[in-house]
Amino acid sequence: MDLKHLHCPECGEQTLNVEQPSDNEIWIKCSTCGLFMGLSEEEWHHIHNSPHLEKKIRTLYEKDHPNMTTGHPCRLCQKCHKGGVGGICNSCLYKALIILLIILVIGSFIVWFGIF
Repeated sequence: MDLKHLHCPECGEQTLNVEQPSDNEIWIKCSTCGLFMGLSEEEWHHIHNSPHLEKKIRTLYEKDHPNMTTGHPCRLCQKCHKGGVGGICNSCLYKALIILLIILVIGSFIVWFGIF
């Protein structure tokens, strides 16, 4: 079974694959980030026949990994995040804005007092 149209709950890419290694278990794998989830055939049959398959897989993932944040990695800190601007998480964006503000304040004092 191939579920290339479904998003991975960990990395957000559309690379979920479903394998059936034996008669009574199902493996859900992501080829991008290496996510692995093992399900019984009964659980998979219940989930597979539901209208919101991607939501059910995400719910199972969040139940197994309660402290894990999902989304794309930040370009600065490499932690997974939701939202943000330009691939940068909100906390890194705030830090960058504070640094930019400090540089602007120091620059304005240099120009004002003619230290240059």
